[in-house]
Amino acid sequence: MIVFHTVCSLLSYVAFLVAFLAGLLYLIQEAQLKRKQMGWLFHRLPALWTLDRLNVVAIGVGFGLLSLGLFSGLVGARLFFGVWWRWDSKELLSLVLWMTYLIVWGLRVRATLRGRKVALLSMLGFSLMVFTFLGVSRWFPTWHAGL
Repeated sequence: MIVFHTVCSLLSYVAFLVAFLAGLLYLIQEAQLKRKQMGWLFHRLPALWTLDRLNVVAIGVGFGLLSLGLFSGLVGARLFFGVWWRWDSKELLSLVLWMTYLIVWGLRVRATLRGRKVALLSMLGFSLMVFTFLGVSRWFPTWHAGL
C-alpha cells in the first residue's frame, strides 16, 4: 500500500511539473506575441492552444494520480496506525494541494478559465506542491519521516 501511495504521489508531482512547464512556455510565447517580437524561441514552441491543452491534460492526470495517492495513503494509515487521518502537516497541505488542483482543473474544464490564468494558477499550484513535498518536512512537524 505504501509503495502504491508513494508512486502515485510522485507521478502526480511529475504531471504537475509538466503543467508548470507548459504554463511557463505559454506565458513566454504569449509575451512574445503581445510584443510582436517573434524571437528564436517563438518558432520552436508549440501553438498557444497546444500548450493550454497540454497544461489542462497534465493537471487532470496529476489530479487523478494525487487522488489515488491520497486515498491509498488514507487506507494505509488506517491499516498501519488504526486511524484514517492524523492531522499531520504534510497531510493537511496535501489536502490543500488536492483542493487547489481540483478548483483549477474544474474551472478549466468548465471553460471558466483559459490560457494565461490557468498557466499562472498551474505555476502557483506547482509552487505549493514543491513546498508540500520539500518544505513541510523542514519547517513543520510531520510523521512522514524523511519526506
